[in-house]
Amino acid sequence: MNKIKPYLPPVIVVVTALVIRVIYSGFPRTIWGDEPFYLWLGRNWFRGDGYRLTFTDHWDYHHTPGYPLITAILDLLTGDLARASEWSYILFGALLALAIYGLAARIYGWRTGLAAGLIVALAPATALMPLFWGTMTEPPYLALAFTGIYFAHRTYTRFRWLDIVLAAVFLALSYYVRPESIVFLGAMGLILGLKAISSPPRLRRLAYPALLGLVFILILFPYLLRVRQATGTWTVSQKVGAHFATASGLATGRFQQFDLETWGLDSTGDNVRFFSTETADASALAFIMADPIGYVKVIYGNTLKLLELLISPRLLPAFALPFIGLGLFARAWNRRRAWDELFLVATMLTGLSFVFFFVQERYIVPLLPALFIWFGHGLMAAGGWLADTVISLRQKTGQAEIDNPRQNRALLWLPLTLLALFMLGYTPRQVTAATNPGSTRPAHDLASAQLRGIVQPDDIVMSRYVSIPFEAGAEWIPTPAADLDAVMRYARLHGADYWAIDAIEAEVLRPQFAPLIDDAAHPPAGLEFVAEVDDGAGPVVVYRILSD
Repeated sequence: MNKIKPYLPPVIVVVTALVIRVIYSGFPRTIWGDEPFYLWLGRNWFRGDGYRLTFTDHWDYHHTPGYPLITAILDLLTGDLARASEWSYILFGALLALAIYGLAARIYGWRTGLAAGLIVALAPATALMPLFWGTMTEPPYLALAFTGIYFAHRTYTRFRWLDIVLAAVFLALSYYVRPESIVFLGAMGLILGLKAISSPPRLRRLAYPALLGLVFILILFPYLLRVRQATGTWTVSQKVGAHFATASGLATGRFQQFDLETWGLDSTGDNVRFFSTETADASALAFIMADPIGYVKVIYGNTLKLLELLISPRLLPAFALPFIGLGLFARAWNRRRAWDELFLVATMLTGLSFVFFFVQERYIVPLLPALFIWFGHGLMAAGGWLADTVISLRQKTGQAEIDNPRQNRALLWLPLTLLALFMLGYTPRQVTAATNPGSTRPAHDLASAQLRGIVQPDDIVMSRYVSIPFEAGAEWIPTPAADLDAVMRYARLHGADYWAIDAIEAEVLRPQFAPLIDDAAHPPAGLEFVAEVDDGAGPVVVYRILSD
């Protein structure tokens, strides 16, 4: 490569990732799930209302402040929370592709780096699905984590102090976006420790994983102290206990149980369990010990679910598996190669850890960078085989070796080129499937449109589905899974102005609400019918909540 060529592969990766994400960010989407929580937290924080959701009276310890900070800053630049979220997806998506390029190039060379970076830039799991998973935290979380992992690998091969400090900084920043980055920290500390004591052992190198942990904790300490002040508990992840307290039903497929565990009222009747301080000190160990055999069944079921979700068109297509095998085993490993492969395996521990909790697509996406690197390396190995085979087939017995560098380069890049063209055509076609995540549907958008012409910015809409008030430009409180009297008491306590009820919600999860769907024109005392919308799968009914 001449003087400028070393800079071309990362530029190609970054530009491709940026362009693709700018295009995909223009696809229609609904802001749902946890994403509104993060956006509202950042908005409230920056306008001086404190780091809390409007309907809670306590500092929010469920959601780490990294993504609210990112979107609040971008909101200052864009003037729109939804666009702020999309620009985070665009910028950090490009950083993730660059980080994977850098890591793959360090291990296998720039060609594999380019292949892996382009796969990350174009694949549905990293280029499209984050728009529809309902959090939008995946791009910054993975980008910051794998930038830290890139510097950890530099430490792994060179053991320099600056690299380990940068690794700790980026891993800590990733934790502020998603606390499961603590597993990345443990994985990097473990692999660096193993390398330090390998033959020949150099015990002084154990100072590097120790420094990794120390810098990480120092950066996190202000947040951990604030969580301690809010909850009375020292913890590196507030979500672990809360998950076991509110999501065992989801892990076992008992959705009505999950609804009660998450959105049922706490003992005071004033708050839903998910946002109640009563779940702040929930014990994961107590949950496991209460039914160890049941927990083993949960792990088994989660393992099967992980494999089912992983090998799929939206995450890792089955046709990638032979190329991954080729990338791993086409050539014999030397000692350095074996250590590098072990390092990549260590990066997968975060995604694998969710078999102990609950498995969704977005939870296991940390498995993909290593798999995409092996996929890219396999594509380049296939291209090399193709180029060498064509040369050998054209060569006659006794003839001097045919060497056409231009043709060789074209054949070398042919498998990657075909994959890129396939992804460019295939990934956008996944939008229809991606926009049906289960917790939002077109009727919710229709209800939002109805409310948008009615509500004032400070009006509060009660709904199980947060997308309805967010898209309507209103405030939100969650509808409790409780009887009608308790729901009405809760709604008035929190100043709710409207109530949006989904027919599927009433039929599947909360049959006590069925009369409010079936006889919307004759609501009980305290409610006034406003609108009914339907997308063919069942209506959403909107009521006004009347004063006492």
